[in-house]
Amino acid sequence: MKGLTAVAAAALGAAGTAPAVESKGMKYVTLGRTGMRVPQFLGDWMGERDMYDIALKAGVNYWHKIGTWRNPAPYDLFRSLDRDSFYCDTIIDSLDKDRAIQLFEKSLAATGLKMIDGFKVHSMYKSAEDIKTKMGAIQAFEELKRQGKTRYLMLSQHINTAEVFEAAVESDLFDLIQIPINPTVPQDYFTKEEFPRRIGQEQYFRTIKKAADKGIAIVAQKVFLGGTKTWDEVKGLRDKVKEYLPDDKGIATALIHWTLAVPGVAAFGNLLFTRNQLIENLAAVGGKLTDSEDKGLELFAKAIGTHVCRMCGTCLRTNPGGLAVSEILRFKSYHAQGMPGMARAYYAGLPEDKKLRPGEDRSPYDRACRYGLPLASLLKDAERLLA
Repeated sequence: MKGLTAVAAAALGAAGTAPAVESKGMKYVTLGRTGMRVPQFLGDWMGERDMYDIALKAGVNYWHKIGTWRNPAPYDLFRSLDRDSFYCDTIIDSLDKDRAIQLFEKSLAATGLKMIDGFKVHSMYKSAEDIKTKMGAIQAFEELKRQGKTRYLMLSQHINTAEVFEAAVESDLFDLIQIPINPTVPQDYFTKEEFPRRIGQEQYFRTIKKAADKGIAIVAQKVFLGGTKTWDEVKGLRDKVKEYLPDDKGIATALIHWTLAVPGVAAFGNLLFTRNQLIENLAAVGGKLTDSEDKGLELFAKAIGTHVCRMCGTCLRTNPGGLAVSEILRFKSYHAQGMPGMARAYYAGLPEDKKLRPGEDRSPYDRACRYGLPLASLLKDAERLLA
């Protein structure tokens, strides 16, 4: 890890960008049946332009959500690279065929590239039945693939996650699936005995392993449970873990090590805002989870578990036709991370009957949450920030 940190740090002062190649300091994996050879850290939107250059020089050759990045969005940098030197995907927020094609073409035009490797359906499926019956986005992918504009069908999911994920694996439609993986999803890993289980952590892990065995690449998201801004909201969180995880870098590193230790998980990706965050993430790849980190995460998960949504869908199944709780709390998290414009835009895009309604009784959501989250209070905070 020391060598990789040195590579990344040296890139801070370097001019220009060479095509991404495998770095000796980076651990690489193959993304299942796609055959794509990538590092365990996958790039996404970054808060400063030179961070992209640092990541490329460190050997990062896969980029999420390209074509949808807000500024800085240095697509000129990627157009200057040998197209065979990197991979990328873009997200599709629709299950309608024509709309899905339109969204893909918009991303393609924004980048100026001729091809985007991954067509990623972005958390549009609400249930297992949707995977079986709503085929518009799949048809859009097939048409675009015939035109040579994309190669692999992908899915990212954080609504009713476990159920939809299991159905997606059974369908064998997707070449890559990106799901939340951390010590609290879909059920607290360390405190599972305290909660009644519908789909527990062990089954989730079995599905991850089953997917990997079928050649479906599994990539983690939501690794950091909202990041430092969310950690700030949990009173005394850092004091509870400081004996084992002394600072934010230690917490983040432990979460990376924990996630990548889950059998079947190939890699992870996340938004990054600063160069220090990037270098810390790069340095953590390839490291092993220590006993101290594991103990610290047990305390961390129990503390933050009173605050974060596991995106399990129980509240929605208990209150059918109700609010889009998981999405609203996810958008609230984006706001906390310093992306208020994006958070409000996502919220505005929800169907009207899924949005927050002033004065409504939200106590049924409190009673439905099997993890005891104060959803009525959290939704009130979200209303103040998003509505």
